[in-house]
Amino acid sequence: MQQFQQIYEPETFVCACGFSCNYKCEKEMEMHIDACPVYSAYSEFMKYIERKDIQNASLDQLRVLKAEAKVYLSRLDMMLMIYSQQQLPILQKSSSQTVQCEKCKKQFGANSDFDKVWYLENCSHILCKDCMLKTCKDEFLPKKSNVTCVCGERFKDQEIKQILGNELYEQLTEKLNLSLQNIIECCHCKERFCFQKGNIEEKIQDQNGKLVQGEQLKHYIENRFKCSKCHTEQCRNCMSIPYHTNMTCEEYKINKAAVKCRLCDQPTEVKKNQPEALQTICQQQECQNRAKNLCTIKLKCGHFCQGLKNTPCLPCLNEKCATDQNEDDYCNICFTEGLKSQPCVQTTCGHIFHEDCLRQKLDAKWNGPRIVFNFMKCPLCNQFLDVQVPHFKKSIEQGKALLKEVQELCLQRLKLEEKEKDKELLDPTHQFYQKPLDYAMHIYCYYLCFKCKKPYFGGLKNCQQAADQDPKVEFKQEDLVCTKCCPLLTLEDKCNKHGVDFIDFKCRHCCSIALWWCHGTTHYCDPCHRNIKTNMTKPCPGPGKCPLGIPHKPNGQEMSLGCSLCRAERLKAK
Repeated sequence: MQQFQQIYEPETFVCACGFSCNYKCEKEMEMHIDACPVYSAYSEFMKYIERKDIQNASLDQLRVLKAEAKVYLSRLDMMLMIYSQQQLPILQKSSSQTVQCEKCKKQFGANSDFDKVWYLENCSHILCKDCMLKTCKDEFLPKKSNVTCVCGERFKDQEIKQILGNELYEQLTEKLNLSLQNIIECCHCKERFCFQKGNIEEKIQDQNGKLVQGEQLKHYIENRFKCSKCHTEQCRNCMSIPYHTNMTCEEYKINKAAVKCRLCDQPTEVKKNQPEALQTICQQQECQNRAKNLCTIKLKCGHFCQGLKNTPCLPCLNEKCATDQNEDDYCNICFTEGLKSQPCVQTTCGHIFHEDCLRQKLDAKWNGPRIVFNFMKCPLCNQFLDVQVPHFKKSIEQGKALLKEVQELCLQRLKLEEKEKDKELLDPTHQFYQKPLDYAMHIYCYYLCFKCKKPYFGGLKNCQQAADQDPKVEFKQEDLVCTKCCPLLTLEDKCNKHGVDFIDFKCRHCCSIALWWCHGTTHYCDPCHRNIKTNMTKPCPGPGKCPLGIPHKPNGQEMSLGCSLCRAERLKAK
């Protein structure tokens, strides 16, 4: 049979003057003590206060007295709290009984764990102190201090204050008062601003491009705040950073507590039949495809590797372990998703990117007609890429071979054109001083022949830059044909000294060197190629004025100009 002990407590305060009131009527009791001379005559505490003569005390003495009083009150609050916990419920259970927290359902000894649980005064429900503290912290501001039990009954203010402690309680109270005055304090820089609601007519989209509507739009308008000083986006209601677009605070709280997909961060269910690293991958097809190549190894720190399976593991990208890049950082190639959204690889220079993004970057090579080698450089440090993953080996080796070939052609042309003594290479203050390879790569432009897949000379880079910047230029790979592969080249055009590597063609429509071979029929210089239209043929200005400096067929006809180096030597001799 259960044993209970009945505990009684006196209910009435009686003063020596004859006044009486209930002990719970604290305000009434305070007013009587403050005004009653009889009580002051026999109360040791009141005698002590009167001896302090606070009206004639200095400012520093008043501050010390106030600090003493706060300490004393804090100790009284603690004693009252302990006493109230021992007294509630009035029917005390024996030590063999247990009580259960209404929120977390954890069991506690009714007597042995009395300091770990809280007996709520208004509803008599029992909460553990951990749940009490979390509830008070989470609900104080959103519910404007009306913190409630799981049954909906409100906590008493004194209970909230005792659980939070004086300092935190005062901080939250100040924030609440500011909120009620429509003043918001930035969570990051602590600057204060007058909050202004957004425009309900404004079209708001979340990070997935979905339009925010209904209750979520109303919440956005009334609570989304962006600090004008530090630009931190936040929710003024629940203080979350960044603001939870397309979710109310309650929805965000539920979403935050839910199990999230490891890749897309959307709520999902744990799948026990999968390897531990893949148990939280959602059912979206994109995530399932990415998971096929995802490493399943758990690192020493307890987090899962974000790299490719069957390759050396990456450093941990979890924000608690990462020292440089972390899982929430954008991939610096796509700039659209965090690193955690896909399997990643690390370059030998130490930077991490999405494996798929890096592969596409290497496969795409360059965008325009001119060969450039930025595709082989790390977007973060500009070093040439090297990745210790087998399927990247072929692309990197092909890029290195092409780079070596273009470098050799550039140096060869620099020597044949006798530019090794250009002032840029001889001036100690110039960036290309004694750097012939860098200088040659800077001034010369090479294209990749569509037919033989070999690089060929395409003029000076300064000429090509105008074409690169002109939006009218339409680039077709089949228009890039080297001299060797041009069907108009004859045996007579071959140079006995330099072969066919330096043969030039004239632009069909003007007196310029051609760089483009289009439609399989026509050579164009850059200006004519950018402005292709009918009847665009220009007349030759005549001997002495012609830019080519040699006799040629009338403009409008195709013509080989022969070896450019030999032509340059003849013009120089004149």
